[in-house]
Amino acid sequence: MLTLFTGLSSALTYATSDMLSQGVTRVTRPLTQLSWVLTTGTVIIVPVALVVDGLPQGDEWQGAGLAILAGVFYFGAFYLFLRGLMVGDLGLVSALTALQGAYLAVIVILLGAPMSPLLGVALALCAIGAVLASMEGRAKSSRGAAWALAAGACFTGVMLCYGYGDSLGWLSQTAISRFSSLAITLPAALLSGGIAVPAKYRPRALAAGVLELCGLILLTVAFSLGPLTVAGVTTTQFGTFGVLLGFVVLRERPRPNQWAGIVCALAGVSLLTVVA
Repeated sequence: MLTLFTGLSSALTYATSDMLSQGVTRVTRPLTQLSWVLTTGTVIIVPVALVVDGLPQGDEWQGAGLAILAGVFYFGAFYLFLRGLMVGDLGLVSALTALQGAYLAVIVILLGAPMSPLLGVALALCAIGAVLASMEGRAKSSRGAAWALAAGACFTGVMLCYGYGDSLGWLSQTAISRFSSLAITLPAALLSGGIAVPAKYRPRALAAGVLELCGLILLTVAFSLGPLTVAGVTTTQFGTFGVLLGFVVLRERPRPNQWAGIVCALAGVSLLTVVA
């Protein structure tokens, strides 16, 4: 029960953070909002990690190197995701970004993992969902789809780095990767136009950063509590919550084929977390 609660809380927190980031990004730009989110998270988590874990020791340095690489992937993933949100619907972009689980499953299969019938069904649902959701038609309501799919691919790199860098504790992994992302984002933002956010949007930008960090912490807690199937299914529902927030709060109205695609994509990702 506690895993269910923390997993769904993580998904809802992430989706709410994304909704706030979308509003700020549309009046500024992706690099600006990315700077605010990452700075907020870094200021909070790096001091905590230094006090609790200290500096990496011995074999932990290998994990630290992978955490730095994860930060590079995270910068790319989050930037692409915000580019998608700047022009596209929250629900559509969130659902397609959630296909990162499908990308990871394909990589694992290519590395030699067995292919089960249920896994094949899950991947087929993901593929069908991506195609249907990306079909634009005359309403031009699929803007952001390409950015979302690219963001999901980069998020897969983050997951792989975290998975192979488990010689380092999760707190230090998060702190190092977050600092690595910020080390790329902040100079890029400052050299290309600055990080100024209109005063009325600053609370929203900061709140998005705090919520994004809370979502990560809740995700980690969910996986530590187990079982993995429950944690996996619940934490990947950020796409579902993104669709709901987009429909109810932002009044987004995807076309029928896109609704079908979103449902297929989310169903495929949920199934993947159970059978993978």
